[in-house]
Amino acid sequence: MAETAVAIPRTLEERLSYGETMIVEASWDTFLDLLETGNYPVQYDEGQILSFMGYGTEDHEVLVGEIIRLLGNLLRSKNYRISGSNLAISLPGPGKQYFNADCAVLKRKSEYIPLRGEMKATANPVILVEVLSKTTRNFDLGQKFQRYKTIPSLQQVLYIDSQSPLVISYRRKDQEGTWLIEEFTGLEGEVPVLEEGTFSLKALYEPLEL
Repeated sequence: MAETAVAIPRTLEERLSYGETMIVEASWDTFLDLLETGNYPVQYDEGQILSFMGYGTEDHEVLVGEIIRLLGNLLRSKNYRISGSNLAISLPGPGKQYFNADCAVLKRKSEYIPLRGEMKATANPVILVEVLSKTTRNFDLGQKFQRYKTIPSLQQVLYIDSQSPLVISYRRKDQEGTWLIEEFTGLEGEVPVLEEGTFSLKALYEPLEL
């Protein structure tokens, strides 16, 4: 993804003229200004504002809703809480970073990091979920996952394909950076969630009528 040395658009209409992917060099304070006053989704990674505006297909949005429902049914009685994409994720380290996942799972009380004023980000998700799209697939599986791995509390990352029955699971094996990678395909697959149970690809993809 090429960097873009341009003025930062402030409105959704201005943003749309820059295409699906926009990467702009900017300070953390400039990003927070945009977060407060802008009206399009943005993330931040060590000096760069990241914005992805690919068309949100119905299948993508249905899968987001289904995984929130399935994880909620599986985990809600076990002291977990399920959040959608508006929850901000804070990462450790000296660099400034701000991300959103399609779904985040937290256990017990959130540990919040103040950003500015009433804005804050959670620092302790145990599961993060991304529904892959054409626009964000490479970023989600590459740069963004490398950032996610630095979160000490994080135990699992799930990637859900929006075009065919496929779930990629990364589960943390130790704090030294070892992750177990598993792929689940076909409607008979069962995806383990932490040590709490499983959900089926059939249940996840059933509304799509694949």
